[in-house]
Amino acid sequence: MKLSVLINNFNYARYLGQCIDSVLSQDYPDFEIVVVDDGSTDDSRQIITAYGDRIVSVLKENGGQASSFNAGFAAASGDILFLLDADDAFLPGKLTRIAEIYDRNEIDWCFDRVTTNESDPPPAELQVTLFDKRETLRKGGFPSLPVPTSGLSFRRSLLSQILPMTVATDVVLSDNYIKFAAAYLGRGAIIETPLTFQRIHASNRYTGTTRAKTLRPRIMIATGLELARRYDELQTLGKSLVAGGIAETTSLLKLRSEARNTVAGGPFGDAATEVALMAARKRLGKMLRRGQS
Repeated sequence: MKLSVLINNFNYARYLGQCIDSVLSQDYPDFEIVVVDDGSTDDSRQIITAYGDRIVSVLKENGGQASSFNAGFAAASGDILFLLDADDAFLPGKLTRIAEIYDRNEIDWCFDRVTTNESDPPPAELQVTLFDKRETLRKGGFPSLPVPTSGLSFRRSLLSQILPMTVATDVVLSDNYIKFAAAYLGRGAIIETPLTFQRIHASNRYTGTTRAKTLRPRIMIATGLELARRYDELQTLGKSLVAGGIAETTSLLKLRSEARNTVAGGPFGDAATEVALMAARKRLGKMLRRGQS
């Protein structure tokens, strides 16, 4: 069984070498590393070039994280595919241990939790929870999937039903869409003991940043619209996500209005936010009408 690790990178040259090395040092016998550089302007491409044929490199214009997922998937040849952000790293032995879980269980995806402590050693024992919430998702329920991008892996047969995905700038449409789609399409497992290091730093695009509050409703809306567009049985879930995102955005607008006595520019800094919000409301209305017909 061949494994592919898809590293997505944008201007993370200072972390990229450690990330790649954490995969190269894995003890699994058959894997490849696909590094997608999303139009970096720092030294990332020089670092990637230095690894030569030890990695598969995909150098593309900037298009956002979703476009990097698409490009990495298109270049990969593995039976099991792992996602990894360039500022994070795999703990020693991760590939072998997750490959064993796929071998022992009839699962389509496996998510492992992360640690934010770089000095944490690999766990001696793994706590694995088998996970099948397909019916819950069909009914519009929200299963708890608190695992970031770098803890996600999938069988190729499953990921081919999810990718390529619609491209969005920044991280507005990214791992949340993939996680919900995977949980809807197949049976999986969650490893409760971390096998991945997630780095928290000032340049994080979402986790631990001040932008998270304003990005969250945009992520909910984009994820809900894409799930409903792509999968007929996820109409209810999609509507709930869009409605929740609109409610959070409206609340943010109100708070900003109260603080400044104006909503000019919206909470994201420009009038484009209001246009996007109006479009989301319009599309939600269409979804509701279609669900009632």
